Amino acid sequence: MRILNRIGSVRRPLVWVPAGLACIALLLGVLLLRRTGTTGVQPLRFVDPQLRLKGHAPARDKSGVAELSTVTFPVGSLLSETRYVLTPFRQEVLVFARDVTVPADGHVQFFPEVPDKLLNVERIALRPRINVDRNWQRLPAEIVKTEDGQGKRRVHVRLALPAAAAGKQIEVYVEGIAIAPERTTSYRTQPVQLPTAARLSFGMGIKRPAWSQGPVVFTIKACDEEADVCEPVFSERLDPSSENAHGWQDRAVSLESLAGRTRAFLFETRVSNPNKDAFSLPAWSNPTVYVPRVPTDGPNVILLSIDTLSAKHLPLYGYTRDTAPFIDATFAKQGTVFDHCVAAAVTTPPSHMTMFTSVQPSVHGLTVGLLQTLPDWLVTLAETLRAGGFETGAVTEDGWLGTEFGFGRGFNSYAENKSPDVMSPLGQVKLTFQKARTWLAHNKDRRFFLFLHTFQVHDPYMPPPEYLGFFDDHGQPITDASPQAVREQVAYDREIRYTDDELRSLFETLEQDGLSQNTIFILVSDHGEEFFEHGYWGHGAHLYEETTHVPLMFWGPGHIPAGKRVAAPVGHIDLMPTILEIAGVSNPSQVMGTSFADLLFDKPRSDHTERPHFAEAWGGLAVLPDYTSVEFERPAFMMQIGTRKLSRYRKDGGFVYEYYDLATDPEERTNRYADGPPGVTDMRARIDEYEHTARARAMNLEDASKHAPEEGRTPVLDPATEEKLRALGYLK
Repeated sequence: MRILNRIGSVRRPLVWVPAGLACIALLLGVLLLRRTGTTGVQPLRFVDPQLRLKGHAPARDKSGVAELSTVTFPVGSLLSETRYVLTPFRQEVLVFARDVTVPADGHVQFFPEVPDKLLNVERIALRPRINVDRNWQRLPAEIVKTEDGQGKRRVHVRLALPAAAAGKQIEVYVEGIAIAPERTTSYRTQPVQLPTAARLSFGMGIKRPAWSQGPVVFTIKACDEEADVCEPVFSERLDPSSENAHGWQDRAVSLESLAGRTRAFLFETRVSNPNKDAFSLPAWSNPTVYVPRVPTDGPNVILLSIDTLSAKHLPLYGYTRDTAPFIDATFAKQGTVFDHCVAAAVTTPPSHMTMFTSVQPSVHGLTVGLLQTLPDWLVTLAETLRAGGFETGAVTEDGWLGTEFGFGRGFNSYAENKSPDVMSPLGQVKLTFQKARTWLAHNKDRRFFLFLHTFQVHDPYMPPPEYLGFFDDHGQPITDASPQAVREQVAYDREIRYTDDELRSLFETLEQDGLSQNTIFILVSDHGEEFFEHGYWGHGAHLYEETTHVPLMFWGPGHIPAGKRVAAPVGHIDLMPTILEIAGVSNPSQVMGTSFADLLFDKPRSDHTERPHFAEAWGGLAVLPDYTSVEFERPAFMMQIGTRKLSRYRKDGGFVYEYYDLATDPEERTNRYADGPPGVTDMRARIDEYEHTARARAMNLEDASKHAPEEGRTPVLDPATEEKLRALGYLK
């Protein structure tokens, strides 16, 4: 089956392609509803998107990049939630200026050239933001006309700033969004035959700069092209003056009356404001047609990453403080715990992207500080599951996991909690889980994959006030006079306890919504945190157990064994193939990891204990006890086989090696490399080979792909993301 990838527009209509007799691949989404009893009427659940407005149909028997990639799909964002859309907003950064001195009259002016994406546009909506005293704030949107200037098409940006900015040096960030001259938009599909008992699910919304322009009428019509007649199947007037109308509005309509008929669909919007200059910025997202069926597929999957959570600070890994009683009771007693999961890297982007792609950081290239984006020739876990029939959603806390780096690929909904104010808590686990509950309520009748990410336990540690009484220093209360290192570690543990309590509440929602019996919940972290165990604080430069040993645990009544511990080491790189095997979806050919589903279910296929696991360190700084920093050459590499670890650090143009056997030296106190332990020479050679073959592996994947990478592509950081990364300590 061939799916045409281009969405319709005024100039290019939507293309619908039949799949079999009654189905068509036309949208993005996936869903499933489950049986809830063994007697009486069995509730149906909507299974498999039968029509997708954009992209491929479910493809459980396909694993090639061409069949899975969503890299060409247009996306649109409303209130920091990004979705696939019919057509994207045409927007571009016009001004990003630093060290701008505000004159006495409080106005600053720019005359930037109009970018190619906005050429041939008469009017542009400006979205200005300014950074005053390290606090980003949004200015009112303005509408300007493009004009000729200095031989180029330009736009005049004149901003009136608040009085508090007068005389100060500020940063200015202005984004421009094209305003279409038409007051109506229209998108028409080719005719398709509709299946029985179908419903159409979709989202709609209006972008912020158009909120002041009045209501918009959203209409969907089913058209009989032979009779040249269209009948409405949906119409709603959305008024952005109401806060409830902000963001994506999800709707669903029955298509039962059209069963068996062939119809084209017409998606229309119309500005209601009688003012002839009024405009809007409307969008349609994720329209999908579903048909009901008694479920036969496997469970849903929720993957939670608690950023910077070290296994060494959890009771179920032997920690003395009771930092996570709920995690201990739920996963240790009701689920399966992996005793040793090796982080792919000790910073956020590379480790997460390895989880998402099952290739090593040196292959996918997202290493801290390089501001690269995921190459087109790799596909993600979300893309693969989406193609396999899953609804895909994510709620994250932005920073390095922004959509601009490629983390949003494959997610029908990718919501980011922004917190640019460095004086506010950077972790937002309560808000993240609240958004997760909303997403689950909307998608619980579908088979889904939900990714959650929180910075709650990341530095700076700022637990809520009610947690300040937790834990002490060996019986002594924590006060301002306590050593800073002790205060930091206790604050970190309090953050873990707070996150544990919030997780308890999320699990209560799973139970209340009837999801607990058909959902697998996976808890993992990207890396841990050092508290001067080896002379340094933080993470990024070192490859000791404090940062490379991360928690990994599974829970799922009826699906995951209870009370089970797995001793064999596994790694981030193995997570994607394991999830895909559990989900019944084929691996893409890029996968470098090995599924450990056989360890979960006591069906061993091979000996996992002697598999080598690698970790990378891309941090250039480490913090000393006096809280000054020392520079490190990067990258550093670590290889672990069973309990034996060899790390290779760069120094003065050469290498420094550290060897430990965790079986006899679990705290890694004595470097035995100079003793020449058995096998260390081979381990050293394999680390060298690992580095040398990484680029070759990347080139091979690139050559095998049908999507050539876009050379030199780097993301542009918006102010909120940049400020978040600075507050997290990644940028200066």
